[in-house]
Amino acid sequence: MTLARRRVIKFAMASTALATLSACGAGNMGGMAGGLMGGGGGKSWGEIAKSFKNLMNQAVAGVAETQESIAMLADALGLKQEAATLRGEAKNIREKGTSFAASDLDESVNVTNDGLGRISDKLAQAKTLNAGEKQKIGEAMANYAPAALKVGLAAVDAALAISDASSAGTPTPADGMEIIGLAKDIPTKGPAIVKFAKLSIQGFKDLRAIANENDIAVPATDELDALSI
Repeated sequence: MTLARRRVIKFAMASTALATLSACGAGNMGGMAGGLMGGGGGKSWGEIAKSFKNLMNQAVAGVAETQESIAMLADALGLKQEAATLRGEAKNIREKGTSFAASDLDESVNVTNDGLGRISDKLAQAKTLNAGEKQKIGEAMANYAPAALKVGLAAVDAALAISDASSAGTPTPADGMEIIGLAKDIPTKGPAIVKFAKLSIQGFKDLRAIANENDIAVPATDELDALSI
């Protein structure tokens, strides 16, 4: 089985678990996630914490790089204000690093969604793009794809961390204060990462379809396509 295929299977399981958890509410997180994801594999809090810290670093980089790539698209289409706003959000998430709050990512989702909408509208109307403009848009899309993949893969691990945490019980002072803090972060930051990833991946696909209609070259993105959610 290829790496991409393994990621598809893992992400599909994680996404199903998150959707069900969302519908059932946070109060039922423990039992429901354990049942959907096979009990979390009995990971220790030390293992869960290490994994979650790593994926948060990847998520921060992926979110910022995605917003910077979308800002490049906005610039190429003359949407200077939108580009500046997106870069400001990217700068904010980079500066906060893994100390970001779920509300920070919610704001990033709002800004990114607005930017993608405006870019999509402008690109769909731009039937007379010259070769230079098309090249800039293609370059921005080439940056967008790996950034969206990065945050998408972080979302895979975030969803699985939610399941693992739900099966690990409540951490105690013996586990350390850092782990206790991370245990509180996982059920809030994890879903926020997944939400941003879903928006980023779908946004890329929507823009790629419009780009293709305008004869704009976009690089192959097989692994990103495999993360469809």
